[in-house]
Amino acid sequence: MYSTVSVISPPAAEPVSLQVLQEHARIDYDYDNTLLGMYLSGARQAVEQFLGRVLITQTLRWVMAHQAPINQFPLVPFTAYIFPMWMPYSMLFQRPIELPRAPVQAINSISVGEWGTADTVLSADQYSADLMTDPGRVRLHAGVATLPSDHISIEFVAGYGNDGTAVPVPIQLAILLMATFLYEHRGDDGGDMPDAVKNLLWPYRLYAFGDPDA
Repeated sequence: MYSTVSVISPPAAEPVSLQVLQEHARIDYDYDNTLLGMYLSGARQAVEQFLGRVLITQTLRWVMAHQAPINQFPLVPFTAYIFPMWMPYSMLFQRPIELPRAPVQAINSISVGEWGTADTVLSADQYSADLMTDPGRVRLHAGVATLPSDHISIEFVAGYGNDGTAVPVPIQLAILLMATFLYEHRGDDGGDMPDAVKNLLWPYRLYAFGDPDA
């Protein structure tokens, strides 16, 4: 099954500031600030990928389909972390759907349709959302399965909050460690996530059936 997540509205800020990163890395000059900002953003995205979470509030769109649209690569592997790729598209209408990023704040819209035609936006009474679980889930109500469709699109808002104060401290520390590691080892061979970073992140990582690290 084809599955992909795209960012509609990116985060307004990073979970930790450039100044805090400079203090952590003991950098007392500013001429590398552009580079440090890139490492900070890259570290945050690597942490989000590892956790299956987004940290600062973002709007995302998740598309699942029986198969990819024409000229599209058929799979973004990470989404299989939450939703097994072996599951047939029809199962989406028979069980709760776990959203691929957490924590979920709100569901903006859900639509179904066929490639090449206009999607049908579902009304609020055609699905229910459980935002108290981690990750959040939606369930399509009876009748949605009868609509012509070969894909479903869910737009939702996720993240701990609008700034870094809402992000758990261990995750902030992991980002600082990762960004500093990238900065200090730029140009070197190898780039695996340091063990200290993983140890800080393990308690917050989402798991799914079939995950080799579960």
